[in-house]
Amino acid sequence: MKKLLLTFALGLVTTTLSFAQENKNQNIEATYVCEMKLDLEETMKQIPQAYRSQVEGMLKAEIDAGIFMNYFLNSNGKTSTFKLEQKISNSQSAGGMIVQQMTAMDKNPYYKDLTTTPISYYKEIDMGVKQYLIKDAPNFNWKITREKAEIAGYKVTKAEGVMMDSIKVDAWYAPEITFKDGPQNLGGLPGLIVKAEYEVNNAKMIFTLKDLKISDKELKINLPTKGTVVTEAQFMEEMKKLQEQYKEMMGSGVDTQ
Repeated sequence: MKKLLLTFALGLVTTTLSFAQENKNQNIEATYVCEMKLDLEETMKQIPQAYRSQVEGMLKAEIDAGIFMNYFLNSNGKTSTFKLEQKISNSQSAGGMIVQQMTAMDKNPYYKDLTTTPISYYKEIDMGVKQYLIKDAPNFNWKITREKAEIAGYKVTKAEGVMMDSIKVDAWYAPEITFKDGPQNLGGLPGLIVKAEYEVNNAKMIFTLKDLKISDKELKINLPTKGTVVTEAQFMEEMKKLQEQYKEMMGSGVDTQ
């Protein structure tokens, strides 16, 4: 009888501790390094002909040196932010043309609502004459592979997905870090994405986890509400229109192929 009571008591304590651990508020503070790889020839096609001789040398030097930027992910498991480090640090590239453009375009964070399926993300973008709020819930259609590796000190599994209907994404997630989160608008895998890479507009983007801190301090995140609400696809259509207007203003100096 004593053994039975002891077994019951131990089981009750274990269950209570497990429940407490599962419901304990935890958040993560992660630093990612983004490496951008560009092809100089393809990049020059996007520059108006009249300016190419002025910028080609600077662009070549920047691309050859390597383009690196730091981002910070803060997540409480329900909501999160992913923000570019505005201040240049030793692990980032100096303020070259490309980094300056990225800093201007990416000054507002990505926000995610991790409680929705698929995960919803928000992004404020100020175009000067108009402010947009991208609100979308992309389905990456993740396919988990059998490929294993070790990245940033964590055992990871590779997954393959698609973003914006056509861009292939490779992601490596760590099951031991039970946050369905990751860089930019990526997430939804059974563990934190510690590395992700994809190619868009002739630029290869590689995000790799550099540092991770887990804390039980309360982290409150308010999702943004300002701006004209558009989906990702609607915003891209708006940008195409602006690009066409820019090309018309600049004449035929920008290659279209």
